[in-house]
Amino acid sequence: YFFKFSHSTTRRALLTAMSAFTVASNLTSRVALPKARAARRTARRATAVRASEEPAAEPAPEVPAAPAVPTSFTLAQAFAFSGPEGSNFAGSGPEIMNGRLAMLGFVAAAGAEIATGEPVYQQFGEAQAPILLTIALFTAASVVPFLSNTKAEDAGMWTREKELLNGRAAMIGMLALLGFEAVKHVPCL
Repeated sequence: YFFKFSHSTTRRALLTAMSAFTVASNLTSRVALPKARAARRTARRATAVRASEEPAAEPAPEVPAAPAVPTSFTLAQAFAFSGPEGSNFAGSGPEIMNGRLAMLGFVAAAGAEIATGEPVYQQFGEAQAPILLTIALFTAASVVPFLSNTKAEDAGMWTREKELLNGRAAMIGMLALLGFEAVKHVPCL
């Protein structure tokens, strides 16, 4: 006991502490007790709700799966005139292949005709094997990506739509070149 208190000081401190306890307990009984009772009632209700049977959940509607994109095609699909479903190509196989061959053929025929002065029919008659080999190689090179359904990425100005447009223009140009030479019997260029 480090401090000495008088009897009256100790008694006052004790009474003050007792009265503070009395006030606190009265407040607790008026405020906290009803809250505790309400919490117990809520807990009983929650327990009752948990014990009751829950309604069956409705099954989630089934979402149809997206159709799988084919990874490859057959030769019959590659040479079909309508592009198969799921194809990565802008047009049908024959249109793409004929367009590529027409672009190659028109540039080669026009260049050889300008250089030699020979019509396309004479050029073909003099070099049948190399021309047919070139046609076979370009057709095979066009079929392989189609069979594996490999998507060619657009690179700057080189797009699939432009390839189709240029191929169509080359087919018309090649037809005009052959038609003019067939009618006039002279080189066109």
